[in-house]
Amino acid sequence: MGELIRVENLKKYFPTPGGMLHAVDDVSFSINEGETLGVVGESGCGKSTLGRVVLKLIEPTDGRIYYRGQDITDLKGKSFAELRKKMQIVFQDPYSSLNPRLCVSELIADPLKANRMLDRRSRQEKVYELMDMVGLSRRFAFSYPHELDGGRRQRIGIARALVLDPDFIVCDEPVSALDVSIQAQILNLLQDLQQQRNLTYIFVTHDLSVVRHISTNIMVMYVGVVVEKCEAKELFKMPLHPYTKGLLSAIPIPSIDVPRNKVELKGELTSPVEPKNECRFVARCKYASDLCRSQAPKFEEVLPNHFVSCHHVKEINHLA
Repeated sequence: MGELIRVENLKKYFPTPGGMLHAVDDVSFSINEGETLGVVGESGCGKSTLGRVVLKLIEPTDGRIYYRGQDITDLKGKSFAELRKKMQIVFQDPYSSLNPRLCVSELIADPLKANRMLDRRSRQEKVYELMDMVGLSRRFAFSYPHELDGGRRQRIGIARALVLDPDFIVCDEPVSALDVSIQAQILNLLQDLQQQRNLTYIFVTHDLSVVRHISTNIMVMYVGVVVEKCEAKELFKMPLHPYTKGLLSAIPIPSIDVPRNKVELKGELTSPVEPKNECRFVARCKYASDLCRSQAPKFEEVLPNHFVSCHHVKEINHLA
């Protein structure tokens, strides 16, 4: 499997009355075909913005985006139109992302219509094919979003994302608005579709337990920067950054016999507006030193394919 997406030193800043808000700050990664990159962090850490910038729904402030080795950062208009079909998104809230005036059939067919693809009859056949694929009964073809539950609405969103036959999809918190039982169904559906169609995902979530089984690699973000990135199994087996340890310790374990090493994350989030040249996690880290307050740590490979941004990562984890 070759590399599908590569991002280099990506930045996205937004002007505010108090200065520039660093939503995404110097983020780099790559994803191979058929893999899933889980992007995890608290609300406001920049993970959803990252997904939108990679898709060029929002233009980056700086950095480069590559698709199959082609630099697409500056592509616009017609030159980007064909590529757009290959890069889609599934939104967090299926109710607000679907036009309430269109029925299910029209919602799924809309991208085909917008791109002037297929005739009316062929579009309807494609709609039914996708409804079958995502587990949505054909009897709902002429229902409206408000008549359906959250799980069915999210299945519409997934079918709509698939209708142009993409190979890359950003899943922006696709299960956070759903009941736990429905979450499992949607996660299983996404995994099945990935295997059937060799899809590549960025899976954005604030819940580490959700990405544990769906992700190939996991990237942990904190206030616009990446603090840790490695294989999913490795992250759960051996988290190295203090923030990641805190996130993992907050995952509920359904047993009273399992000892818990609770890592409390105290203190306020660092402001992303004109951040200082320091570790973004310094205000909440019990290991913080003068070095952490005077210099931002580099994002470095600490173990094979395990990258961390922390001045004291080796001493905290007793690594050689």
